[in-house]
Amino acid sequence: MKVDLLILQLAVIFLPGIIWARLDASYAAKVKPSDSQFFLRAFIFGIAIYTVEFILFAALGWPFTMADLADAGTKGIVTKDILHEVLWGLGIGLVLSVLWLYLSNYKALTWLLQKIGATKKYGDEDVWDHTFNSRDAVVEYVHVRDFANQYVYAGWVNTFSETDKLRELVLLDVIVYNFDSEELYRIPRLYLARPPENIHIEFPYGKPDAEEDPDK
Repeated sequence: MKVDLLILQLAVIFLPGIIWARLDASYAAKVKPSDSQFFLRAFIFGIAIYTVEFILFAALGWPFTMADLADAGTKGIVTKDILHEVLWGLGIGLVLSVLWLYLSNYKALTWLLQKIGATKKYGDEDVWDHTFNSRDAVVEYVHVRDFANQYVYAGWVNTFSETDKLRELVLLDVIVYNFDSEELYRIPRLYLARPPENIHIEFPYGKPDAEEDPDK
């Protein structure tokens, strides 16, 4: 019973960090973290949230109550004041987690290190992630060549993802050509899934005319 009480109270106190860790695992992490990695990140994120909250409360002249975690397994420590701070932590954690996702997905630290010449590496993700996470406009319009069926799918990248076996793209305002550059049909939205070793994507640079030849 003591262990259950400890876990329950720690879960309440570190709920902001757990939510941040869940968002990180879903939208930023390249590989799904193990349970131990997840809870370590939740703890670290939780500490970061309460550190920011402490600074904010100090600036506003508000009291900040420190929970006595040593007694969490034997008595209730989630008081009204602690619960108030947890609720504040949820709001602060949401803001910090969104900022974290932005910095992670757009590789802000990597960009800074590249700018000062500290590294040429773009991060842990592969070129697929690096390319389609880029804010560069030239990667927004693509030509996907299907050599097996001799089709060219020309469209705007809406979403992308990858699994162990497939690279997936959803294209908008798609024009489908054959390899003789003849337009076959148009479709508002198209889903493509190809094995990593069997996908060929071209970036024609800039927004083309509706009738653009995909071989130009």
